[in-house]
Amino acid sequence: MFKDKKLLTLMGLSFISFFSTIWVRKADLMESRNFITAREIVFNNEWLVTTLNGQYRFEKPPLPTWFTAIVMKLTGNFSDEWILRIPVALCSILLIFFIYRMVQELSKDDNLAFISAFIASTTFMLTKVGAENAWDAYPYIFMFGSITYLIKSLRSEKKIYLFLAGVFLGASLLSKGPVALYGMLIPFLISYGITFGFKTLKSNRWKIAGYLAIGVGLASVWPIAMLIENKDLFLSVMMKEKDTWSSKHVRGFFFYLNYFLFMGGWIFFSVATFLRKWSFKNENKNKIFKFGFIWTVLTFLLLSFVKMKKERYGFPIYIVSSIPIGVVLNYYLNTDWNILKKFDKLLFRVQSWLLFVVAIGGIGLIFWKRFNMFYLAIPFIILLFTLIKSYSENKNILKQRVIYLTGLSLILVNSSLTWIIEKDIRNKKSVSLQSLETLQKNKKSLGIYSSDFSIDDVWSVGQNIYPLTEKTELPEEFFILSKDSSFENKDKYSIEYTESYARFSDSNDLIYLYKIINK
Repeated sequence: MFKDKKLLTLMGLSFISFFSTIWVRKADLMESRNFITAREIVFNNEWLVTTLNGQYRFEKPPLPTWFTAIVMKLTGNFSDEWILRIPVALCSILLIFFIYRMVQELSKDDNLAFISAFIASTTFMLTKVGAENAWDAYPYIFMFGSITYLIKSLRSEKKIYLFLAGVFLGASLLSKGPVALYGMLIPFLISYGITFGFKTLKSNRWKIAGYLAIGVGLASVWPIAMLIENKDLFLSVMMKEKDTWSSKHVRGFFFYLNYFLFMGGWIFFSVATFLRKWSFKNENKNKIFKFGFIWTVLTFLLLSFVKMKKERYGFPIYIVSSIPIGVVLNYYLNTDWNILKKFDKLLFRVQSWLLFVVAIGGIGLIFWKRFNMFYLAIPFIILLFTLIKSYSENKNILKQRVIYLTGLSLILVNSSLTWIIEKDIRNKKSVSLQSLETLQKNKKSLGIYSSDFSIDDVWSVGQNIYPLTEKTELPEEFFILSKDSSFENKDKYSIEYTESYARFSDSNDLIYLYKIINK
């Protein structure tokens, strides 16, 4: 029952962490592509051959889009982005469960499993990407689940674990191809072999072969179907995707060292974990730390070798690093303050100062930007007084509170400050026009054409946009979407009226919709 309470607590905290921000941010380019494709799946009732603005969509496997389409189908909602982000938020909660189960299997220590999962559920980058319904979170979440059950299979004769491992592997491959195979599974196999012995892997080679067969077999159904559908186009898209990884968003080798910044409140603990040599009295803890440390470093290195880099592509580093950081924090929680070294005591003082800054900053921001919602500051006031009171109590109590308040502070920020920062600071606009996104719920009855549209616009208008060229055959009446405020072509068209919109709800970028009568 005690174990169930720990897991229940984690699920509750994770729910707040991932669901508290799904309504805040506007859909970016990748999310828009996912949402549009899902919308066309439902409208066209075509689940296998996916399209984007009416064109074949072979660039990404369809599993994340299927999840989104299912939500659209069940809710009848095709425009509210927070509803369409529910699948990724639920999968992110599932990730926390996987982390708990993996560490529990390796350590047989529920407390270590809890603290590792707690760190993951309150890490800034994980809560950010885990609330955005693009493709980036899915492959690594499913791959981590696959590895969790693979470990359980290696240590058990139950065939269900091997089957589950294979299913999650297939789900990962159907989410974004082999990216997680490269960025998570390969470094796992190496780190597991180094730590627990390659003999273990060798003696279970038939299990591993079966695991790969199940996963690859399940994942191969869709690409085979697409090869049958349109072989030449599918292969050309695959070649284009391969070239993209070496030609776009090229960054330096050490780009992912920004990992420490995106750890959020755990920044100082993560720095201490990876920039100091650790040794624990418990040999099993040493092995788990070594395993997590090597896995994290190898993941960082393999991702760094890929030329194409974005912050969110470092997602697996944050997942895996929760294991070694969890071992260190578990050590702190179970070690008397008087035994800790000067470095450790200084670390906790610095961390407590960071929490003071978060508490005071949160209170200040709320009273500055949302004074009429002053009640949002109450949790930060409680955080501030808890810290002050902790300094007058036993140092062991201070140590424990600093660790748990570090995670809880991220939840506070997510649930009360993130939307203020996004709406009132980062995306404050001066125009008073309606945003183009209002057309999602008020679709135009006529077709919309454009020569200068983006995929974001297709999502915003709630229907397909047809490319406008000199060869386009136009109906008698239609709409033209254009960035040009002086658009006119009197020889061909007669403009009946013009509507002006803010291109996005959080932008001053204007766009125009012309009602056209074709002469």
